[in-house]
Amino acid sequence: MPRIVPRILAALAAVGGALVLAGGPASAHTALVSSTPAEGDTVTELAEVSLEFTEQLLDIGNELAIVAPDGTRTALEVQEPVTETITAAVPDDALGAGENVLRYRVVAGDGHPIEGEVAFTYAPPEAAGADPSASVAASPSPSPSATDATAEAVLPTASPTPHVTVYEEVGPNPAVYVIIGAVAAGALALTIALRGRGPEDGTRR
Repeated sequence: MPRIVPRILAALAAVGGALVLAGGPASAHTALVSSTPAEGDTVTELAEVSLEFTEQLLDIGNELAIVAPDGTRTALEVQEPVTETITAAVPDDALGAGENVLRYRVVAGDGHPIEGEVAFTYAPPEAAGADPSASVAASPSPSPSATDATAEAVLPTASPTPHVTVYEEVGPNPAVYVIIGAVAAGALALTIALRGRGPEDGTRR
């Protein structure tokens, strides 16, 4: 019996060591469960990002940042407390239209750092002031002085009313007919008188 006891203890120690070695890597593999936004999502607005992991995170050494399509990197302020989920507010100018990347570096409960990234698309809605009718309404109208000057320049091209009035008043004077009649009557009387004197003068000669 005394010889069997050391062998049993050695076997138990070997099994315990194997369990420790097997359990060590498992606890170090803290993994990302979900994120907001998720990989490949398209968002029209984004006020906050969040990442959820399989295990508790430490509240030190955690970093979040957004990289815009033009390469601009904006660091985000991590909100407390940090549990299995880590969150941060997104500044208004952090995003750019197109594909953005949420990069993270968190520290697992066993002290192991975990790094990764989540790509998503930002499609901002069109600006409210982009209505074409707004630009038409905003076009400057001519000042009253310019309108008056234009009207004054156009007025001389119209037919003047006095010109029409002159044509309406012009007409033959009735006295002209009287004079013409008198002249004609005098000429006729003179002609008859001359014809009457002709034969007498010839007879006398």
